[in-house]
Amino acid sequence: MTEGPSHQGTLDPGRIRRLPPEVAELIAAGEVVERPASVLKELIENSLDAGATALTVDIEGGGVDLIRVSDDGWGMTQGELAAAFERHATSKLAAAEDLAAIATLGFRGEALASIAAVAEVVAISRERTATRAHEVKVGPGGMRGPTVTAGPVGTTITVRQLFQTLPARRAFLRSARSEAAACLRVVADAALGWPRVRCQLRSQGRTVLSTPGSGDLLDALAAVFGEGARDAAVEVDAPDEQVSVAGAVCGPSRTLATRQGTVVFVNGRRVQQRSLLAAVEAAYRGMMEVDRHPIAVLQITCDPLGVDVNVHPTKREVRLRNEGAVFDSLQRACWEALHRARPAPIHWESRPPRGQGEQPSRSAGPPHGLWEDGPLPSGGGSADPRPLEGAGSWRPLGQAHHRYLVVETPGGLAILDQHAAHEKVLYERYLDDLAAGRPGVDSQGLVEPLLVDLPAGCDFDQEVEAELSRAGFEVGLFGERTLRCTAAPAGMPASRAEDALLDALTRREAGPSQGELHRMAALLACHSAVRFGDPMSPEETRALLASLSRTKGGITCPHGRPAVLVMGEGLLLTAFHRQ
Repeated sequence: MTEGPSHQGTLDPGRIRRLPPEVAELIAAGEVVERPASVLKELIENSLDAGATALTVDIEGGGVDLIRVSDDGWGMTQGELAAAFERHATSKLAAAEDLAAIATLGFRGEALASIAAVAEVVAISRERTATRAHEVKVGPGGMRGPTVTAGPVGTTITVRQLFQTLPARRAFLRSARSEAAACLRVVADAALGWPRVRCQLRSQGRTVLSTPGSGDLLDALAAVFGEGARDAAVEVDAPDEQVSVAGAVCGPSRTLATRQGTVVFVNGRRVQQRSLLAAVEAAYRGMMEVDRHPIAVLQITCDPLGVDVNVHPTKREVRLRNEGAVFDSLQRACWEALHRARPAPIHWESRPPRGQGEQPSRSAGPPHGLWEDGPLPSGGGSADPRPLEGAGSWRPLGQAHHRYLVVETPGGLAILDQHAAHEKVLYERYLDDLAAGRPGVDSQGLVEPLLVDLPAGCDFDQEVEAELSRAGFEVGLFGERTLRCTAAPAGMPASRAEDALLDALTRREAGPSQGELHRMAALLACHSAVRFGDPMSPEETRALLASLSRTKGGITCPHGRPAVLVMGEGLLLTAFHRQ
């Protein structure tokens, strides 16, 4: 075969040009380094891959001014330390086929080079068999070293002035407190995924997280989410040849307002896979209130050949060869753990599957289709969006299942969701109390002060204290990571004050939301309202109806759920074939 002529070096590239190396490095760095927390994640993963049993992290300015990670891992030789900052240099891959079964957290060899492209980095490392350490200084201007220095066994990497060469990226960062909270979640993830590793995080010199490294997941769980989470935790242990699930889930009495408490690992790698988070929440269906999310730490172990980790620059997501099987195994493991923990059988009010006369046995696992409510029959009741101005004259007939209030109206019947209806009344009341120009929600003192552990990702300062005070909480620091609450919003049961306070803190750290007053009013109303399942007397029902009649607006709760189902006489006559 005759080869065609070679055009190498003879064609005019026109408008196509090769990027200068420094520009290409900045672009690559932008894919890996999004914010201080992503830098911290890469450094911690390197430490874990190096066999560390202790991690100490220091941050300043939310991680923008300083990030320092020290570990007691294997350390690096002088040559390895210099090579580690070269792009695509790694000790974790040798050939293309190694990508098919990655067993380490890092593998691309891009992290250190990307960090050095946008910050000043100093790395000191000492191998376990060496008598002295070596140091390199790396930044946008290049590398200096390695030089001999003193240092313990392991590696310490210090990152200063992040994004100094990318002021536009720096301008998009959130406040120092928000960035510090994101860093705290990264360290918390490491502590939960590797409970044998002792983790400590200091922000501005103050310890905000410390775990014992005992190897017991419950110790790490308590350090991150508080002792209440340990008390509510149930072990998950579902070994299987294909997909194994282990870890702990907290019962439905201990939940959060955000998904930050649901932490899932696949073969040791923390992932934020929507399908896996949905599998965990599906196990709680029927046990947990709407808009609540579980506290769960779960480790999924499966064949590495069935997991593609090379699908996202930050490795947040993975591709699973048999995602359906992993979903089912995860949901079933959580469901069975929660089922074992309940003192009484779970009774689901639901219709049987089509073509069958009875529901399948509970021991067979979570019957997915049985927990979903069916549509209303044709011509069924409607959720009337109009104000219930005449509700004060309605006559209570009784309570069904400690959940629904049945009342007689002048033109038919009405069924109230007692929690949603009461929540609607309290929401309007709290919203008025929080309106501009007013001091805030009235407080009521607690008989016994309440001690609450600050959740991971939350901080407490004068701004937080003032916001909580306006919402009716009197709170102060009692130790480094513990709050002492002496008063709660008036009308809120003392038994719910802790959950309400935790909600207020975690929702605040989740980021800004539209209408801060509405958010806080909805939160307080949810925790103060009568529960879905509490008994109510006729007198209490009449008082609720009278309050509804004075409440402005429609008849949905703050979350948008209908509070009242009104059935007029015409509907009743039609349903019973009387017209």
